[in-house]
Amino acid sequence: MNIHFIRHGRMAGDPHRYDKPPVSGCLSPEGEAQAAALGRALAHIAFDGVYASPLGRAIQTAQALPRKPGVEIEVRDWLVEWRPAHILLGENPANYEQLCADAAKLRPEQTWKTAAGEGALEMAARLVPGWISLLASLGVHAGHGGYLLDDPADARNIALVAHGGSLGHLLSFVLGVPIRPNPPIQFELTGVATVRLVQQSDVWYPALVLPAPKP
Repeated sequence: MNIHFIRHGRMAGDPHRYDKPPVSGCLSPEGEAQAAALGRALAHIAFDGVYASPLGRAIQTAQALPRKPGVEIEVRDWLVEWRPAHILLGENPANYEQLCADAAKLRPEQTWKTAAGEGALEMAARLVPGWISLLASLGVHAGHGGYLLDDPADARNIALVAHGGSLGHLLSFVLGVPIRPNPPIQFELTGVATVRLVQQSDVWYPALVLPAPKP
């Protein structure tokens, strides 16, 4: 199995707009061009499953991906981006901009949790169970430090379309990189990281695939 972690294109409008497919107007003209280029670059793959963050910019980007007939985009709330204080609290604190400004002045080791919103460990606490549950629904079960496959010949291509923050933390976990306040894995807009499950004995382990440039 190959799992493709994909960041959305440049957004437009409300960054906290939750939506369901089909979506329009959540990417800027530049973002729409980025998504179209992404679709062309991945045209050799017909995805067996596409899972997107509930935020509109991720869903609209996912719509550009080539899919096998009958495959619909499925929204997964746990893939959502870092949640600021006003989303967590359900209201916009009067001093929210100051909270963010104060958090931006802190060194990384001081930012595990701030008043500005969700911390790295809180993000991991929703991302990791969501990831494990999704894989289990696909016949891939966490165990023995890797994964056990119901079908050892599983060659499906799965796409997760989300955000720089959520993908950075999730991919860190998948590859065994320690969780940090600022994830060490950075995604450019419409950036793609592919993880292949590689068999060793009767266990499959995630390996990052680094593709060669196309001529």
